[in-house]
Amino acid sequence: MPDEPDDLVDAVAHAEDAFTGQLGRPDYEDGLDPNAHDPNVIQLRKACRLLDACRLLRKHDGYHTSVIEMSFAAIERTLEFYALTASNDTIDDFREGHDRAYDRGADLHLVTDETARRMKQLYRDNRAAAYYRETVAAAQQADAMFDLAVAVHDYVKNFAQLAHECRCQN
Repeated sequence: MPDEPDDLVDAVAHAEDAFTGQLGRPDYEDGLDPNAHDPNVIQLRKACRLLDACRLLRKHDGYHTSVIEMSFAAIERTLEFYALTASNDTIDDFREGHDRAYDRGADLHLVTDETARRMKQLYRDNRAAAYYRETVAAAQQADAMFDLAVAVHDYVKNFAQLAHECRCQN
């Protein structure tokens, strides 16, 4: 059995406490307080925050893997937002697997089956490879994924007629 340093054990305990509420009242990001905002809209705003983080990282160049990862996450949060507002889906319906967000987008006629299939394939073929370093992410890939995430986000918030709920900083 390895002899783990106290710093590691303490850091794990601290993280557990943070997620169980042992550290006091949570200090939520602006616009993401679950007690003050519609849970469906929070998914849209999580996507906004991810896109804003991508914008920040892109200004500092060299964070291509992170931009790709967050772009895929922003697409999923945005599609989940639409499914939650346009159906009886709950956030629990999206806990298992990444395909569900894309499938629901097609099921709810937000995107065509072909577009949903292509976005799922992008995820399957490229997200894991970039994340797990089977390949190295390139600037062109990060730029393309960010552009796709922004296009999906803009389309969905306007299609849902809830653009006023968006908190992107552009």
